[in-house]
Formats: sequence, structure tokens, C-alpha cells
Amino acid sequence: MKAKFISLSKSNQSIILSIDILDKSTKKNDYQSFKYNNVELFKYSFHISKFQLNFLILPSLANKKDFYQKIIGSFIFDQSIKYSATQITVNCINKHLLEDVVFGFVQKDYIYSVYKSDSKNSKYKTSFKLSKNHIQLLKSINYLKQLVSEPSNIIYPESFVSLAQKNFNKKNMYTKILKEDKIKKIGLNCLLAVSQGSARKPRVMEFYNKKSPKNVDILFVGKGVCFDSGGISIKPSAGMEDMKWDMGGAAVTAAIMKYFSEINPNISYAGIVGLVENMPSSTAYKPGDIIKSYKGINVEVLNTDAEGRLVLADIITYGCEVYNPKIVIDFATLTGAIVVALGQHYAGLYSNDDTIAEKLYDSSINTNEKVWRMPLHDDFDKELNSPFVDLKNIGAGRYGGSITAAQFLQRFIPPKTKWAHLDIAGTTWKNSGDLMNSKGATGFGLTLIADFIDTYFKK
Repeated sequence: MKAKFISLSKSNQSIILSIDILDKSTKKNDYQSFKYNNVELFKYSFHISKFQLNFLILPSLANKKDFYQKIIGSFIFDQSIKYSATQITVNCINKHLLEDVVFGFVQKDYIYSVYKSDSKNSKYKTSFKLSKNHIQLLKSINYLKQLVSEPSNIIYPESFVSLAQKNFNKKNMYTKILKEDKIKKIGLNCLLAVSQGSARKPRVMEFYNKKSPKNVDILFVGKGVCFDSGGISIKPSAGMEDMKWDMGGAAVTAAIMKYFSEINPNISYAGIVGLVENMPSSTAYKPGDIIKSYKGINVEVLNTDAEGRLVLADIITYGCEVYNPKIVIDFATLTGAIVVALGQHYAGLYSNDDTIAEKLYDSSINTNEKVWRMPLHDDFDKELNSPFVDLKNIGAGRYGGSITAAQFLQRFIPPKTKWAHLDIAGTTWKNSGDLMNSKGATGFGLTLIADFIDTYFKK
């Protein structure tokens, strides 16, 4: 079997790259080892013959995870760019392996660069037909990257909703849009407070599958702060442009919904995202304000830049009331503190259920969308108490900020509901790219959940 890739760029010369993926070793002894985290994934050799560049790749028999096989595809893409290849042929007798290799190549090839003159989102095209699930997963990853990459003058609450409505299979899913008047009537006051400084009106978007819209197996919740200036507690100007992707949690949720609507998994599910801008103005909410949340808890705002937890608090409470889920998983670019703790390679995982935490961790290793479980404890929770109101929106002092943010969210989780919170502030965007993605948005979270659903709900 073979897969071919053709360069989309015009070139004055033809550079052919031929890849043979072997099922057993040859007599050659000049193989180099490709390792990831000190684990050998494959060996490879390189030579030039018959006016073409040739690679022999020998995958490790001990490491057959799909992710490891996809790395071969990203490796081939990197070599194609290195040698400016105009045509690539990949030969492999193992159909499943070849599919993973093509997936890895195509994922690494994508970069959202629509605002760069004469630029394309990919450098190569292929006629290789991937499986339906792989096609839909790639489309959903690229959709997620698009949402995260767009500037805030393009993606704001109303336009996010418009784009999301065009990107799901209407045969399997419904959506519901709450505009400002409905949000006020319902009483999502914390979300409204964050939004009130912006000229852009807030939105809440709900997704639910047609087979079982109530009492769902799992509810996904996403923070959608389409731009976060910090509000009155304004952020430093350096790096503020990155806050266009502070809606990364809502983007992950929307991408999961797109993917599920296409593959129609054998579970009941729903999603909800709260979409706002956090801006400073004469109408903005202020430090010292007290807001009555949808749950009825009075929250004192000590820092308007701790806004994501306010949005999540209301939509978690409302979403759980409407859909009565067994499990809640929320995604949020919630804190800079998690980046200090874990860098850009792990997302922070908080959970009140050991089994869910373990399964999410296992899926993170299987997909390389890595998570690390962080603590939840009453000692941190007490930092949110106040002698004046029910709850403060930040903890005491500068330490443990990601943990106190998670403790804040836990106050809004219904009793006996299993819950996991993923702080993806460090993993949503990487200026230098990573092993499987080109520069910019990483698409973090979608492949993780796809694997988690396959394993957690497997009967």
C-alpha cells in the first residue's frame, strides 16, 4: 500500500522523497534511532539513489500505540520540509499503520495562516482516503485551531455562535442560543457582570444530541472569553494579544460537539459555552462588586481578571440543571498559575473522582495531550471564604492560583456529580509548535476526549 503527497507550491525543480516503512529489519547497520521521552519509537536510515531521497523506517515492535505511529507521519512531514520535497511517496504493507502515518503527516501540515499573503493552510495534498473517524477528527482539530487562531475582531460572542452553527451535523445534534435578554431573565449574573464592560453582547450556546437531551452521560463546559483585557484589573500590555485565545475552552467544547455530531457515539452528551469579552469601560464590573450567581451564592470580586471562573460558575450550574449529567468536564484557559506550575507541556487536571482522573491521565499519555493531576483540598478552599460574603473570586495571596480557581469551580458542582476541570492555559497555543502541530494553536483537548470516551464508556 502507498500514500502520495504532492506539494501545493510551485517549484522549478522536482525533489522526490521516497519512504519505505518496513515490517522487519534489513541487513543495513546504519540506522539512526528516533526517541521520544527516552523511548525508541523507530529507527531510520537515509540515502540518495536514482535521483531521489530515500528513507527506510523500521517501527519499534514494542511501541505500537496509535500516537507513536502518528509521530512517524509528523517526522516524514518535517523531513519533507527540510528537503523541500515536491513529491512524497510512503510505502507500507500495514494498512492501520499507514493510516496513522498519513494522519500524523496531515495534522502536522496544517497551520491557520489565512491572513498571510499567498499563504495556504497546508503545504501538501493527498488522495489517500482516511477512515471516517480520522477524517472527522482531523476536520474537528482544524476547526478548533481556526477558532483559537482568529483575532477577537473576527471571533467574538455573536460570530463564534454563527460559525459554530455551521460546523456540526444537524441530523444528530440540536443547538440553543441564549441572547442577553434571555441570559438576564434566567439570572446568569456572574457571566453578565464579566460581559458588561464590552460593547459586544454575551451569548450562551448549548449543544445536545437528539437521542437523549436530558439526563446525559456527560456534559462538556467551555470558558469562552473571546478577549480578556483583564477588565479594570487590566493586564500588562506585553503579550495581551495572546488573549484572543482565552476562549480556548469554548473552542474545545465546540470542536468536541462537531466531532460527536459526525461520528454519533453510543453515549448521550451535551455541551455548553459561555461567550463574553472582558473589557475596561465606564460600565465594566469593578473590584469590590458583589454578584449573586445563578446558584444563589454571593461572590465578591476582588480581581476582575479572575473572570473565567465567574463565567464557568454560572454555566456549570445552569448546564447541570438543564441536562442533569452524570459527568461534567470543563475546559478553560483559566490561570497563568498553571503555566508556572506545569509549563506548556501538561494541562492541569482537577477532579473529584479518581476513576475519571485516572482514565483522563491514561488517555493523555495515549494521545500526548498530557495532563497532570493537581490537588483539591479544604486548606485551599478556605482561602475563598470571606467574613462579608459567601465567596471571594480569588484566594489569599499569590500562591496556588490554579488550585484556588479549581476550588472556586467545585463550589458550583452539584453533589454526587463526577467532575473534572482541565486548565489548558499552557497547552492551547505554542509559538514554536510541538511534535504533532505546526506553530500556533495546538488543538489540545479534542483527541484527549476522543480517546477518553472510547475507553471510559467501553463496555
